[in-house]
Amino acid sequence: MSAGSHVPGADGAQRAAVMHCPYCAEEDLRPVEEPRGAWRCLDCTRVFVVRFVGLSHEGVVS
Repeated sequence: MSAGSHVPGADGAQRAAVMHCPYCAEEDLRPVEEPRGAWRCLDCTRVFVVRFVGLSHEGVVS
């Protein structure tokens, strides 16, 4: 990653849009204040956080 690049959501300043609920697959999601960076599914009422951990280099051929 270059010095000036930014990953949305990595520092909490921006949120990457979540496209669907990981539990019920519905798309009616809303961001919530707490916990920070969490989303609430209006269909199944679950609150969840999606976190970027890193990139896998497993299986990458150079």
